[in-house]
Amino acid sequence: MQTIALKIDPKNSGRSQAGVVWAGLCVDFGGRAFPDPRWSDFVAVVLTRWVDALVSLLRGKSQRQEVMFMEGPFAVVVEVTAAGAWRFTCIERGLRNVTKEQGTIEPKELLSSVVSCAEIALALCQSNGWWSADADALDCGLRALKKQIVMRTN
Repeated sequence: MQTIALKIDPKNSGRSQAGVVWAGLCVDFGGRAFPDPRWSDFVAVVLTRWVDALVSLLRGKSQRQEVMFMEGPFAVVVEVTAAGAWRFTCIERGLRNVTKEQGTIEPKELLSSVVSCAEIALALCQSNGWWSADADALDCGLRALKKQIVMRTN
């Protein structure tokens, strides 16, 4: 099994003129980053996509979810395997889809890192007065994800 974690860099953050909050955000695979270690994106929007995808997997509504980054042609596909592990594939879309990373993971560490990143993003929005409908959506989704995690462990 490989290690995977979503990483956020709140020190590399700001708010666009349109009011959308951005920060450093990437997927880390044991020291390798996707899409890039210096990648920044709209954190509340992208993290809401992650949270919603993971809730869908945990509820059994789907066996496969694809999470797109906002900027650029990058996506992560997460699939439930028969053994209960999750398979991930990082894809760069273009004329041809190019697989950048792939492997099998235990869901627990990915779930933990997504919860942590979402909490950091919400704190960033709150502390800077950047709260928005995007932050509301992330907050709501995060509560649903935490509930599913508790149900999974009981």
